[in-house]
Formats: sequence, C-alpha cells, structure tokens
Amino acid sequence: MAEKEYLLGNRARELLRYTNQATRIVSDDVSQRDVRAIIKRIAELDDIREVRSVCSVVTHQLDEKSNEGFTKSKFRLYGEDMRQIAKNIVRDVHSANNKHFQTEYDARLKKIDDVLDGCTLLLEYIQICVEEHIISVKKSGVWTKKVTDVKYMAASWRKNDGGRARKLREEAQAQADKRQVEVVKAAIRQYNAERQTRPTQ
Repeated sequence: MAEKEYLLGNRARELLRYTNQATRIVSDDVSQRDVRAIIKRIAELDDIREVRSVCSVVTHQLDEKSNEGFTKSKFRLYGEDMRQIAKNIVRDVHSANNKHFQTEYDARLKKIDDVLDGCTLLLEYIQICVEEHIISVKKSGVWTKKVTDVKYMAASWRKNDGGRARKLREEAQAQADKRQVEVVKAAIRQYNAERQTRPTQ
C-alpha cells in the first residue's frame, strides 16, 4: 500500500472506531446505583433548601444525559446504517488499493467513488442527527472532521488515479486504432494482390 493510501486506510479505521463509539445506545433509565447515590446524598443534607438545590442539579444532569445519544429506536433508524457505511468505507479503501492499476483501473476508480459516496452519505446522516438533537453540535464537529479527512484524501486519490487512467485509456485506444488501420491496410493489400493475379477475361 502506498504511503498516502496507507494513511487513508488508517483514517478510515479511525472513522469506523469513532462511529461505533458515537452510535452507542444510551438508556433513558436511571440505574439502581445512581438512585442509591442520589438518595444517600440527599439523606446527608440538613436544610430543605439544600435538598431542593441538590434535586434541581441532579434533575438537570439527568435531563442533559438523556438529551444526547441514540435510543434503541434512533439507533435502528440511523445508527445501524451509519456503522455499516463506516465499515463499507474501510472495506472500499482496501478493495480499491488491492486492484492492480495497470489492468484494473476502472474497478479501482469505482471503489474510490464508493468511498466518496459513503462519506457524503455519512455526512448527511450526521447532519440529520444534529437536527434531531441525537448528537450535540460539538460531537458532530468532531465526527464531521473525521469524515472529511477521509473524503478529501479519497478525492485527491481519485483525481490522481483518474488522470493516470485517462492516459492508459488513450494509449489503449491508440493501440486499438493502430491495429484497426493495420487490419484495413492488410485487407487492401490482399485485395490488390488477388486482383493482380486474376486472369483477364
């Protein structure tokens, strides 16, 4: 694997790891351990105003905690797809790199295009998740950066290999045209030779 493609492979794996972590399912339920800790803390207070203050802080923290993250239904709706897209990006980067360029340049370019399509789709999912308040703007910024790192590197790879592929196509076409001309010339020579050897009527 060339150095740039090696780096792209690393970025794609990093994106997959982050996507798996960012799409973990969060529960709306408060654990028994949390409840026990809250009750114990309240029991230690002497003043009702302190009790109210602690309850207010805890309620706010629970609300904040439940505001961000994938519930089971949101995970099925978006998270599963996002994980699959990130997996496909890793797979397509390696698949593209494993294609022998001299003979399989079209297949390689198709796989690079798949990487770019996957990045575009993942960015769209991230935007939807921000708009639906599943993830924070801060998390979306980190996630978007990881996707665009992969996308820009893949776009650069596509541009470079696209130019090389165009040159190979032109060379192949020139060779095919040359062969065609030779076939036509050979046919004309054969026709002329046969004409000369025909007996005159």
